[in-house]
Amino acid sequence: DGIYVGECGFRRWVRLGHHMDLRKNAEQLSCKGGRGGAGEWVGYRRYIRLMPPGDDGSNWALVLQDSCPRDVAERALLAGVDVRTHRNPEKSEGVLPEGASASMWDQQRLRKRICAGQYTFSPQNAQIRIRYIATDGEYTLTMSLVHGAAGFSKYLAWEHYQMASEAGVGAIVTFNLGRLPEWKGGGLEDENKDHFPEMAFRPKAALEHLCV
Repeated sequence: DGIYVGECGFRRWVRLGHHMDLRKNAEQLSCKGGRGGAGEWVGYRRYIRLMPPGDDGSNWALVLQDSCPRDVAERALLAGVDVRTHRNPEKSEGVLPEGASASMWDQQRLRKRICAGQYTFSPQNAQIRIRYIATDGEYTLTMSLVHGAAGFSKYLAWEHYQMASEAGVGAIVTFNLGRLPEWKGGGLEDENKDHFPEMAFRPKAALEHLCV
């Protein structure tokens, strides 16, 4: 039991004086005299918690995307939700709001952003597939599991990500993972964004000493 965390982000252009942080506006205005703008990196994280098998043999996963501090999100995921009654958010993908404050990091808000679904694991190819339903469609995440030292999980690597939209029968949206194929050298297609990085394994606190 533990949490996989991916450090995501993208670079965006902010016109001078249009930043939501007024202190940054003042700094830029004093330096540049009201002309131009600046590029800034906007970071957020993706989280996956693979729950231990239930008494009925079901395998549940919790999926979260948010820009709050990592420890805040991890507390929400470890506290979990009632997977039988939890209602997944209306939309699980999208650009996160800028200017988040501590009031937006409360546990109740974060738990409402969690998507609960079931997963399968194929030991033959070390592949994990997670499926969950949000209001806008059914999401399927396919990832490969990479092991580290002593047989512990090291990270999850994205293989495929799609949504079967509720807007139309047979409407499949395939997300671009932003990676070049190996025959092109691999790596990012665009160095200015990485929405689907490798997700490093972080064990629960009670198990961390075993993974050192």
